[in-house]
Amino acid sequence: MRYGLISDIHGNLEALNAVLADLQNHQIDQLVCLGDIVGYGANPNECIEIVREKCQIVLAGNHDYAALKKVDTSTFNNYAQDAIGWTIKNLNPASFAFLETLAIFHKVDQIYFVHSTPLDPTAWNYILSTFEAYEAFQDFKEQICFIGHSHVPIIFMNRPKHRYDIIEKKELHLDPKNRYIINVGSVGQPRDLDSRAAYGIFDADSHTFSLYRVKYDIEKAQEKMRATGLPEFLIIRLQYGK
Repeated sequence: MRYGLISDIHGNLEALNAVLADLQNHQIDQLVCLGDIVGYGANPNECIEIVREKCQIVLAGNHDYAALKKVDTSTFNNYAQDAIGWTIKNLNPASFAFLETLAIFHKVDQIYFVHSTPLDPTAWNYILSTFEAYEAFQDFKEQICFIGHSHVPIIFMNRPKHRYDIIEKKELHLDPKNRYIINVGSVGQPRDLDSRAAYGIFDADSHTFSLYRVKYDIEKAQEKMRATGLPEFLIIRLQYGK
């Protein structure tokens, strides 16, 4: 089984279409969306429609929950609050209905899929350090946990005898003796100083993970955001990947 893994689209239709076009170059059996289809970008309805059509597994992220008013947005920064307010006003009934159907996590074989963390996923905490990874490894039993949320692709590895490492590779063969937390990065708003959209592919048969980066029409995405009156900070950050 080969899984395509996307996350944190955030209403960026140009980035999503670029990723889906690039995925045509790879054979996958299932496409998984790890959440945050909406928020920040100018095309939430279009992105939801595509995800609903293309993805076999779709999970909720904190911005999806915020659009449903299931999250206290006072914890969001001002730009995110403005963007989610705009999103709520512009989502159509079908989009709201689809977001309501989304699960928080999904398990299959030795894989755990979740947007944020395996423990209390709706607390929307982050896994950014080996200490946070250490805590997260205690909270799931599967060999691999795929996440998004931080918009930064990163791999944490748990070796036997409780050794924890950060693996900085775009292609990795997963040792069956080790366990992994893999962040697949962001399609629509990367924050690792690389403006290209990110996605991953996991081959469960060969136990390999690959991270891919794809250029997309950032200027077009920015033009749409400006036309809707979304915050300039959110528009500018796309070109810097931060």
